[in-house]
Amino acid sequence: MRTGKIKIGDKEYLGCFSTRVLANVEDYTGMSFETGLKDILEKKSIKDITWFVSQLINAGDRYAKMEGIDNPGTLDEDEIYDIVGVDDYEDVFGSIGDIVKAGTKPEIELKPTKNAKATQGK
Repeated sequence: MRTGKIKIGDKEYLGCFSTRVLANVEDYTGMSFETGLKDILEKKSIKDITWFVSQLINAGDRYAKMEGIDNPGTLDEDEIYDIVGVDDYEDVFGSIGDIVKAGTKPEIELKPTKNAKATQGK
């Protein structure tokens, strides 16, 4: 699951880029999730970005509850409008890219086999 933190005010909210968010992007934009997401992120409309941040935070709260992760809760668009100031845009809206892109780079973890013997190279 693609997750990350979104700092708003003095709290860090878990943001989650889930299938629910993608379905909501389709409903909100009337486009496929790929086209709709691209439109939201490229257009950079405060209204659209605020809506998307709210979706990430709300999905993050659902995910946190399912996984037993502490999280401060949800925020709707009106709450985000009232809490986030112009000076916060870079941090808050910058978090979106981190969450959306999380997991796009493969992370390979190598574990030694159970009975393998370590050998030294020459």
